[in-house]
Amino acid sequence: MKIAALRPDQPSPSGMDHRISIFEGDLGALSRTSGHAGLSVASELFKWAGRSPSTMAWDFTALALGVVGADRLVNRATVSPDGWTREIELTVGVSDPHRWQVLSEKISAMLSFLTGDFWNLTFVEGGYHPAPPKKIAGSRPETCVALLSGGLDSLIGAIDMETKGVDHPVYVSNRVRGDVAKQEKFAARTGAGQRLLSLNADPRTAGVAAEISQRPRSIVFIAFGVLAATLLDKYVAGETVDLHTPENGFISLNVPLTTMRRGSLSTRTTHPKFIEMLQSLLDELGIKVRLCNLYQFKTKGVMMAECRSQELLAELAPISMSCGRAGRSYTHCGRCLPCLVRRSAFLKWSGRIDGDTTAYIHPKVELTVQGRINNEFHGKAFAEYDDVMQTLTALDYVNRHGARRWIGPAIGATSFGVKADEYRKVAEEGLLEIGEFLEATGLR
Repeated sequence: MKIAALRPDQPSPSGMDHRISIFEGDLGALSRTSGHAGLSVASELFKWAGRSPSTMAWDFTALALGVVGADRLVNRATVSPDGWTREIELTVGVSDPHRWQVLSEKISAMLSFLTGDFWNLTFVEGGYHPAPPKKIAGSRPETCVALLSGGLDSLIGAIDMETKGVDHPVYVSNRVRGDVAKQEKFAARTGAGQRLLSLNADPRTAGVAAEISQRPRSIVFIAFGVLAATLLDKYVAGETVDLHTPENGFISLNVPLTTMRRGSLSTRTTHPKFIEMLQSLLDELGIKVRLCNLYQFKTKGVMMAECRSQELLAELAPISMSCGRAGRSYTHCGRCLPCLVRRSAFLKWSGRIDGDTTAYIHPKVELTVQGRINNEFHGKAFAEYDDVMQTLTALDYVNRHGARRWIGPAIGATSFGVKADEYRKVAEEGLLEIGEFLEATGLR
């Protein structure tokens, strides 16, 4: 599938199947062959900061918007021979196409790791150069950037940073329906309400069945963080700015529960390997932003237990969002892997099975006799409880063969180097944390 991500005033190269207008365009100009993304980003940035980000930051965001737009357009079920892997040829307009094209193979490999697809990148002249904001702002004295999604991990990250008081972050949120109120409340309650920058990628298409896996969805979130980082006085002065992406190590590593699991609804955006590749790209582009995850070697339960303000955590944690299947109900399902990780963390934190006051569609995680045949699920029952079953299978495998064999090549010394054992440790601890929850519910 050939897709172009360009400014609306740029002609599409010949042979394109789809076109995505980025940064500017007509909100109503949608069809089977055209869409748009990021139309409000510049105006929101200028309103908040009163200055324009660096040219390379705009280019990186153009790439990110093109990736999430292309991902949405190309439905795995309809275009992939194996029902999963896609071939996507993406053309992106940037300010310095030669500099980007030299890095195209590296970027393609990075995106392939992120989404499980084959990417072919072409960069053409057409970078985004918005007119300077009418109202020029003064200083932006913040010292770093932190992502604030509305999830539990980023909430803990914000509480810890504000309570510690060493850094003075800008909090960047990707404005998504269902999360906005949480993001604003979390920023306000932690004392950072005036330092919240809320942006929206809002990729739109029409007449096509959108891809639901959204594996690269968080790359645009990081791009928004990069945009914000280049606005700060610290960056303008030539210093490197830290961009914090708080996520527990177990979810970050995304170790397959079983040999058959491909993690289709899981994102690898904070996976150490992806972060390493992305950091290398930023460095080669001269973007002085350092990606940081202070919780890489902590489980979600440990994050909760060590949070610097237990009072704030108790107030806000129940309304945070973790579910991978919340959909339009914006309510935790209670039985997907992110929900299991969340519920396990609450148990470790509170010490009680009833210590979690989150609203779940399925508050009881149970395996019915009708749904269980020889310790396996079939049909609808499997679709509804696959994460529960695969977690139980993984725990059984660890009991019989040990965690190192379960983890296998997912965390190898070649890729993870001297820290491989630390990564294996948090992967094992995260799985065992879920095991304690399932045991408390009577499933083990």
